[in-house]
Amino acid sequence: MDYYAIPIKLGEITRGKHLTGQVDIRESIHQNINLILRTFSLSYRFDPTFGCVMNKYQAATPPQNMPERIWREKMREDIQNNLKDMLQRYETRINVKDVFIDMRKPTRGDKAIVNVKVQITGNLTLGRREKFNYPDSEVSEEAMEVLPLMIPVGKLNN
Repeated sequence: MDYYAIPIKLGEITRGKHLTGQVDIRESIHQNINLILRTFSLSYRFDPTFGCVMNKYQAATPPQNMPERIWREKMREDIQNNLKDMLQRYETRINVKDVFIDMRKPTRGDKAIVNVKVQITGNLTLGRREKFNYPDSEVSEEAMEVLPLMIPVGKLNN
């Protein structure tokens, strides 16, 4: 079974053409995960629960009495739990085994930016119950992509 690629070309639909750019199930799931990760919480008016809380931490400062290390760990846990919930609700084509969020400061450049790497393991729920990994270099050339998160705090120590 083929799935439509994201973004859908609405111009083709309005001109009465058939949609092009179909992808297989793994690519479709990867695109949906990217959509979830890049959508701000509360930004989708038809379902305000859709989206990743990672964006809520963009340019957020830690509470005054909380050390940076504990603040980053709280962010990591919140993002991880939120993404697990989003996948259970909005990506039923996979049975999620584990979601791992890795937050690292860059080796060069702006010290207030943290690179967020997302890894997901599980099984496809359709067909032969094959293993599923995100990111997967066989599916996408952008498999090792990390998402930048701006955290305006002092020095970042791992």
